[in-house]
Amino acid sequence: MMLVVLIFLCAYGAIMVFSATAYQCSITEEYNNDSFFMLKSQVKFMLAGFALMLFLQHFSYRLLNNVLAVVLYLSGIASVFLLKTPLGVTANGATRWVKLGALGQFQVSEWVKVCVIVFLAHLIDQNKKYLSSKKFTVYLWIAGGIPAVLLFELSNDLSSSAVVLGICFVMTFISMKTEKLHIAVFLAAFAFVAMYVWSIWTNMPTPEEMSEMPFRVRRIAAWLDPNRYAATQGYQTLQGLYAIGRGGVFGKGLGASIQKLGPIPEAENDMIFSVICEELGIIGAMALIYLFGYLLYQISRVMMSAPDLFGGMLSLGVFAHLTLQTIVNICVNLAILPNTGLPLPFISYGGTSVFLLLAGEMAVVFSVERRIGQ
Repeated sequence: MMLVVLIFLCAYGAIMVFSATAYQCSITEEYNNDSFFMLKSQVKFMLAGFALMLFLQHFSYRLLNNVLAVVLYLSGIASVFLLKTPLGVTANGATRWVKLGALGQFQVSEWVKVCVIVFLAHLIDQNKKYLSSKKFTVYLWIAGGIPAVLLFELSNDLSSSAVVLGICFVMTFISMKTEKLHIAVFLAAFAFVAMYVWSIWTNMPTPEEMSEMPFRVRRIAAWLDPNRYAATQGYQTLQGLYAIGRGGVFGKGLGASIQKLGPIPEAENDMIFSVICEELGIIGAMALIYLFGYLLYQISRVMMSAPDLFGGMLSLGVFAHLTLQTIVNICVNLAILPNTGLPLPFISYGGTSVFLLLAGEMAVVFSVERRIGQ
């Protein structure tokens, strides 16, 4: 059933990418005035991801539980440093991509997430006797924190760094018997973020001062009071909410979104959920959430039935990644969280993301599933 759900999710994503981009592509020379330009690119990566996923699932996931896990981890760290070379591509204040010539651009953070999941699963499996150790828990956090900090420092990508840390936290919380330490760290982090947001709330910049504020202060201020900064930083948030409100229960019909024609920046990426709500309404949005929920249920079933700890941890890492990124993306569209730039898995436009989700993470889950009972 996981394969069927994945096909539905990717088909849903391809349809919405086409709907969100067809008009802009048709009037833009950069896309050869081709309405199908982004759709063809997305489908190409989807098909490549499916093909490699179906091939790799036949190999045992246990092949990763050795020095290869270390090699993958180091490759993830090395890929972050590539961002500071001439190959790095900067957009919207963050350097997240590496140029690969004719192959296009590669989003480093997506590769780092895969590498961290495999490496942490390897460390946990190889150190079963330390699962009650607070010191080992800290070591695992350091292992996940190093690439997260590098992503933040070298690419200015706080959202992806937070997802990597979230994956690390969930994997250790479930596997380690150090619940009190996890709860204490979570509460401390929550308190720090709350105080930071409160400091901005109590000293909100004027619209004229916004351009002089640090990038993240602008995003949080616009989230706290988007109407105040409607002409600048709050524009994307408000337009997304307008799209959601306009869709109502049943939506305006597939392809009938007005907001996607220009008002919503990045309509095909991190704001695609707003376009879905405008065109397909609450019904279409709930159908998408159901598909995600069912996929996560199937992954959790594999996780709990895995033949060994390594397979369970790999499945848990994929579960954590998809859950965190889906929740954050939807919350951003609903203005529950500040804008982050995180794509909606399998739905948002982005070749690297959909390819690695299929050929990397889901391939591992299918491999674990095939070996249940062996």
